Amino acid sequence: MEILKATGQFAWKLLLGSIFIFGGAYFIQQSVNTLFLDSTFVPLCILLYLVTVFAYAISYLGIHSNPELGVYAILGGVMIKMLVSLGIFIVFLYGFKAENKVLLGLNFFCIYLLMSCFEVIILLRNLRRKIK
Repeated sequence: MEILKATGQFAWKLLLGSIFIFGGAYFIQQSVNTLFLDSTFVPLCILLYLVTVFAYAISYLGIHSNPELGVYAILGGVMIKMLVSLGIFIVFLYGFKAENKVLLGLNFFCIYLLMSCFEVIILLRNLRRKIK
C-alpha cells in the first residue's frame, strides 16, 4: 500500500509541474505568435506522463524491496521508460504523419528529458533517505 501512496504523491507533483511548465510553453507560444509546439504536443505529454509514473512505480518498488540494489532499480525503470517512450515517438512520427518531424522530435525530447530529470531527482531523494 505504501507504493500506491508514494506513486500517487509523485503523480500529483509531476502533474502540477507538467501543467506549470508545459502550460507556460503553450502560453508563450500563443502570446508571441510563434510555432514551437507541435499539434501532437498534448497527447505526447499525456502518454509520457503515464509512462513516467509507471517507471517511477517500478523504481520505487525496487528501491524499497532492496535499498542496496536501489541504483539498479532506478536504471531498470529509466531503461524501460526510454524504450517505451521511443516506441511512442516512432508511432507518432510514422503513424500520424507529422507535418514537421524536427519540431515533433524537439518537443518529444524536451518533454522526455524534463520528466526524466524530475523522476530521477525524486528517486535519488528517496534512495538517500533509505540508505541513511
